[in-house]
Amino acid sequence: MSTSSEPRRPVALVTGGARGIGEAITAGLVRTGHRVAVVDVNERALDRLRETPEARDGVVIPLAVSITDRAAVERAVGGVVEGHGPIAALVNNAGMTLPGSFLDQTDEDWHRIVDVNLFGTFVMSQVVARTMVEAGGGSIVNISSVSAHGVRTGPPAYAAAKAGVEGLGRLMADQLGLSGVRVNTVVVGTTATPWLLSRKTDEQLETMRSTTRTGAIGEPEDVAEAVLFLASPAARHVTGQMISVSGGQWMP
Repeated sequence: MSTSSEPRRPVALVTGGARGIGEAITAGLVRTGHRVAVVDVNERALDRLRETPEARDGVVIPLAVSITDRAAVERAVGGVVEGHGPIAALVNNAGMTLPGSFLDQTDEDWHRIVDVNLFGTFVMSQVVARTMVEAGGGSIVNISSVSAHGVRTGPPAYAAAKAGVEGLGRLMADQLGLSGVRVNTVVVGTTATPWLLSRKTDEQLETMRSTTRTGAIGEPEDVAEAVLFLASPAARHVTGQMISVSGGQWMP
């Protein structure tokens, strides 16, 4: 249990932070001394998170919030700031996709995918960035995908949404920089999350490995390490950039 004699932990907020890549990012931020608010909609993952020592000690704060619900986001962010102090780092990791190709993707799926991946990133970033500007600065890290660059096939809505996230991130970096807020993007390639491993055969995974220049599929921790750098003071002069963590699937 934390005590008043301990130094105050900087606060981070990770969306989709209860599972997969987000879970690795959350763990990394805790390891580097942050208090982490985890926003997610997966109740099972949140329940598991609530049982961890970090959550019981208040170092991790699980929050059941949809990033597309502005009112809920505003309440959650306001509560974090009021209870724990300014948000030093925001990681926009939450996202989703659905099966489909260009010729068969439905309008309903298009709107759902774009709503979560792009609109949700905008809502969360705007709400948190306003508090960062007021506090004098912070770091925002967006998570994109090699799908935005024509690597791997998949639903057009996901590729379009992630390309939108990258464009949004550059605009944010431009408009927020003089207020002390840095904005960068990590472009993620094929990563061995539980979600991926449960849905792909060994043959499919081998095909994915063959698309990298390292002969390996990335691990969630590989993405987390890039995020930790961008969120840290070590990256104080880095903004408006895209870092590809893809084993060379996409090379900027």
